[in-house]
Amino acid sequence: MAIGSLPNTEWLEGSGLTVGDGLVCDEFGAATPGVYGAGDVAWWHNPLFGTRMRIEHRTNAAEQGVAAARNLLTPKARKPFAPVPYFWSDQYGMKIQAYGYLRGHDEATVVEGDLASRRFVTAYRSRGRLTGVLAGVLAVGMPPKAIRAWRQSVALRVAWREVVSAARAA
Repeated sequence: MAIGSLPNTEWLEGSGLTVGDGLVCDEFGAATPGVYGAGDVAWWHNPLFGTRMRIEHRTNAAEQGVAAARNLLTPKARKPFAPVPYFWSDQYGMKIQAYGYLRGHDEATVVEGDLASRRFVTAYRSRGRLTGVLAGVLAVGMPPKAIRAWRQSVALRVAWREVVSAARAA
């Protein structure tokens, strides 16, 4: 069972920084000019998905830390931090992998494999598109290469009908 976590922001009380579900940051990772957040504590706007995120995975913390440092050190050439979130975990002999933001979806469809075999890829739809505002893909018991190609589909905001048609043709 995954129950989530609470960001440790108590130490920021009285600092003048805005705290919500973590340190509130913009799409560049800035909480204020000269103050940037990264990792589990940063609650930033991801322009790819059009929503605030706080991602609790080490891969995100590393990538966000690099992006925050780059933006802090080169203020005239800042770039938004707009990743397709990714995580993986090994649970009970199965690898679980996901790309995207798997919250608030309208539909989940198995597009490869099947639930009975405990080897499958599920696509999550929101607003008629693979990504829309909140969606992605989840793989259980599949090799990493089975889901890597989906990352591009999430990033490119592929239309849902194209995803389902391609899955049925395969």
